[in-house]
Amino acid sequence: MSALTSIAGLSEVAAQYGALLVDQFGTLHDGTVAYPHAAEALRRFRESGGKVAVLSNSAKTGADNVVRLAKFGFGPEHFDAVVTSGDAAQASMRAGALGDGFRRGAKVHISGKPGDDYGFGDLGFSLTWPDEADGIILAACQEPDRNWREQIRDLTQAARRGVTIAVCNPDLEMLTPKGVRPSAGAIALELERKGAVLRYFGKPHRDIYHTALAALGNPPPMTVLAIGDSPEHDIAGAAGAGLDSLLLRTGILGGADDMTLQGRLPKGARRVFSLSELRW
Repeated sequence: MSALTSIAGLSEVAAQYGALLVDQFGTLHDGTVAYPHAAEALRRFRESGGKVAVLSNSAKTGADNVVRLAKFGFGPEHFDAVVTSGDAAQASMRAGALGDGFRRGAKVHISGKPGDDYGFGDLGFSLTWPDEADGIILAACQEPDRNWREQIRDLTQAARRGVTIAVCNPDLEMLTPKGVRPSAGAIALELERKGAVLRYFGKPHRDIYHTALAALGNPPPMTVLAIGDSPEHDIAGAAGAGLDSLLLRTGILGGADDMTLQGRLPKGARRVFSLSELRW
């Protein structure tokens, strides 16, 4: 297992890398406000000639997240591309890789915030209740507005009859105004125990890294640094893609010490740096 190497700012290691893959929630903002030094760090890295892709386990598309990031003060001077798990899932569905349950005209249930189709409404599905669905899109956890176990109960019958569930946000935890709560990935794990057929999109799975690196011109892996606040997603995903990583003590890790973080590092991780928050 790799040991954490503490640094005081991104500038200490920036010259070693030509590209960054940067998590969004808990790294650039907390869903309410931007972290105070994150924008400057990205801007200065890009001014030095580096490229940046925001890599998010959001079920919404990259285009939707460009709009969201603008509300927090992040724009073209801060990143070159935004790649999401929603992008990866939509591409797979359009290609027919998920089968007839997600073909145009299929009965599909979108599990997430009520009234939000997360961009999947453009794929020609007939949106329906989970018990009638041919396929299910698990887009988001409804916490803290609704207990996550109620959402599991909604999907259990479909899971037991073998309906494919596309997990479009595999995060196990999320930062909310009411603290750290279970996220859609935690729901997926419970459904798997009930026999669900799951297809995952997003970090730590490899497909999203291929897409993000392609958006940056496929730089050599040794020149790419992945940054985020989740050992299980950002750091594990970087390890699987053969990338160095930087673990932040913001977001779901707010206040954690290095000893605690060390115990959560994945096996096979390359160099892992540690920083209190994203700053230059």
